Amino acid sequence: MSCYELCIDMGSCYTTIYKKNSGIVLREPTLAILQTSGKNMKVLKIGIEAQQLYGKISDDEVFVRPVVDGRVKNISLTQKILEYFLSKVIQYRFVKPAIKVVACLPVGLKKEEYEDIKEMYYAVGFAKIDFVYGSVCASFAGSPYLAQNRANLIVDIGGGKTEISCITNGKIISACSANVGGNFVDRAIVDQLQHSKNYIINQNLAGKIKCEIGSLYETDTSSIEVVVQEGSANSQITTVVHARDITKPICESYFKIAQLIQAFLGDCSPEVVEDIQKSGIIVCGGGAKITGLESFFKKILKLSVFVLDNPEVASVLGSEKLFGDYNMLQKVKEEN
Repeated sequence: MSCYELCIDMGSCYTTIYKKNSGIVLREPTLAILQTSGKNMKVLKIGIEAQQLYGKISDDEVFVRPVVDGRVKNISLTQKILEYFLSKVIQYRFVKPAIKVVACLPVGLKKEEYEDIKEMYYAVGFAKIDFVYGSVCASFAGSPYLAQNRANLIVDIGGGKTEISCITNGKIISACSANVGGNFVDRAIVDQLQHSKNYIINQNLAGKIKCEIGSLYETDTSSIEVVVQEGSANSQITTVVHARDITKPICESYFKIAQLIQAFLGDCSPEVVEDIQKSGIIVCGGGAKITGLESFFKKILKLSVFVLDNPEVASVLGSEKLFGDYNMLQKVKEEN
């Protein structure tokens, strides 16, 4: 029987799957469209196919994100989404192959939330599951910036929340999280454009605008043409949104994250702070891709800041070291 080894990170916004010896084989929205009419809700579309239908569904259909702030809120739907994604990356005709999984966990889970995630993964029927904190996996991806035998600070700015972890040699010394992430920024952009321009947009379009022209530089001259609802006329218009139009909510959101980092460091021992002053901060997650992040954080925190390559998938990329080193995997599990 063939055996596959995967690393799976099911985030609030995206699910990413890494296959040993193949790299990243899937990255799609953790999203589904449900039909609400009738006795039972029916899953109509999942992932990218659901995302492509934003603004184009009927009144008896709804978009559902079953993972919120890294926590599984709908176990059965999350399971269906994961099984669908697996069917896209592993095909078989008769005998289901054995699948070993490293499952990335967010920090700060309560016991019952951890049990919900375990229940969902076990229900899928994997041959073996190792649960590892995503921030620990990301730290392996950050090896060029990682100081051995020192405390390293990993800041993961995800869609639902930001996780801050102090890690030494693969072991989390302390960690915290807050619900300030990409979704928070998107909502702030929606509010800003409505108040300043009287444009009514949904969060999906706000996210698109952020990804295209979002910047922490007040002098950024980028722009994008989009279709919005003009509030006073209650009609759809084509307009140009400039980076400066959304700088305020973006800067305010990332300033909150910087304040979280400052507060976290304030609770650390002098020895840990000394290490971090020497090694700097490693930033990953989709939110790390915003233009100007390194200089913005460096100015506020007075620390070196390093954004990982492909930061949005750092957790699964780092899992490659665990696939190749069973002893390392066991050590990480035992120490965390």
